[in-house]
Amino acid sequence: MPSIDEFKGRIENIEKKYPYLVIEQDGKIEGYAYAGPFKERAAYDWSCELSIYVDHNARKCGLGRRLYEALEQELKEMGMLNLYACIGYPITEDEYLTRNSAEFHAHMGLKKVGEFHRCGYKFGHWYDMI
Repeated sequence: MPSIDEFKGRIENIEKKYPYLVIEQDGKIEGYAYAGPFKERAAYDWSCELSIYVDHNARKCGLGRRLYEALEQELKEMGMLNLYACIGYPITEDEYLTRNSAEFHAHMGLKKVGEFHRCGYKFGHWYDMI
């Protein structure tokens, strides 16, 4: 888990070019969403990768939708044409990763266009990416 200083540094770096949004309820951060480069080449400057994190206890109540819709609007105003999400996908669901994120993105209208097998390793497990 990153330290607070490392997390602040990540946010500051992202905000140099992209939006970083946070959603709170009753003073508690419930989630955040941000964009980043899709590829680090000028040819891809009109495309970006989306990331979203919502607290497990705050899921299924519309916060993720509100974050993503606000993020998409800001990116549209910036002239972004293509938005991508690279989603960790479990070979078998476990205590660390379910298919919830893939289902959320499909619900938001994103379409699966590819799959990488066993390309991510965390928590002692291999995961796919879609």
